[in-house]
Amino acid sequence: MRAIIIFLGLVSTAQAEEIKRYLYVSSRDGAGGRGGKGIYVYDVDQQHRLVKFISMPKLGGTRGMCGCARTGKLWIAHGNDKLLCMDILTEKILWQKQHAKEDGGFDRVGVTPDGKKLYAPSGWWSTNPNVKVLDAETGKLLKTIKLAPKGGIHNLIVSNDGKHVYVGSTRYDHLSIIDTATDTVIRRVGPIIGVIQPLTINGAQTLAYINSHLYRKGYGPGFEIGDLKTGKILHVVKVPGLEKRKIRCHGVGLTPDEKEVWVVDQGHKELHIFDNTVMPPKFKQSIPMSAKVHGWICFSRDGKYGWCHTG
Repeated sequence: MRAIIIFLGLVSTAQAEEIKRYLYVSSRDGAGGRGGKGIYVYDVDQQHRLVKFISMPKLGGTRGMCGCARTGKLWIAHGNDKLLCMDILTEKILWQKQHAKEDGGFDRVGVTPDGKKLYAPSGWWSTNPNVKVLDAETGKLLKTIKLAPKGGIHNLIVSNDGKHVYVGSTRYDHLSIIDTATDTVIRRVGPIIGVIQPLTINGAQTLAYINSHLYRKGYGPGFEIGDLKTGKILHVVKVPGLEKRKIRCHGVGLTPDEKEVWVVDQGHKELHIFDNTVMPPKFKQSIPMSAKVHGWICFSRDGKYGWCHTG
C-alpha cells in the first residue's frame, strides 16, 4: 500500500477524559501505489489498531490533506484537479470542486485554524503561477495569488496563528510568504539550491527548514534553513559522510518541543535526525526504516509519536 498525508483527528465526548485520538491516512498516494482507495483510521492510544477503512472508490491519488478540529472537517486534494470536503464525524462528502489542469489544479492544500479559508497550490505539474484562496465552507474560489512565474506551486504550510502561509515551488528558487489578512505576498526567502520540496517552520515563525536539491552542490541529504524575517538563507545542513548520495530529501519535520529536526531520505530506508538546540543543527543519528521512504514526516502533539510515509 502507498498512502499519503497523515492527519491526527481529535474526537471528544462530553467528558474530557474520554477524548480519543485517531490517525487518518489517505490512500492512494498521487505518485501511485496499491491498496484501497479511501482513508485508513487508526486508534493512536490502542497501539495504532486499525479502527476502520472509509471506502472512497472515486478518490484519485491524494496530493494533500488537511483538517480543522474546530469545524470537524477534512479536505483532500486528489487526482491533480479535484478538492473535496468531508465531515469527519458523519464521514459524508459535503462538496467537491474540480478545476481543469490548464487552470491549475490542487496540490498540498492547507486550512486556517478557524476553518474559514483554504489555500491551494496549483500543483508541481502545472505552469499556473497561482495559489488559490477558497471558502472552506463552500469551496468557492475567493482569490488567486500570483506567486511563481513558471508555476510548479507545490508545498504549503499555514501558520498556527493563521496569519501567514508559506509556499514553495518546484520551478522557483524562493520561498514565498503570504499575509492572510490581505492575501498578498509580503516577503520571499532565498535563493535556495535547486527547487523547494517539503518544508516546515518553527512556532515563532522566524525560521524555515526547507528540503531542496542539495545533491546538486555535493551536500547529499539534508536541508536548508531560511530566515523568515530577513529573507536570507542562514545554513545548509547535511549528513556527514553521505555527500555522494545523488538523491533529494522529501520530508522534514520539527518535534513539538523543536529540539530535533527529522528529515526523510527519499529512496533510502532511512530517517536522519538532527539536534536543533544548536545552530546550525548538528547530525545525531539515522533511523532504519522498513521500506524506501517517499516523503513526509509529522508528529503527535505530545511528541510521543512520529509518523513517516514509507511507500
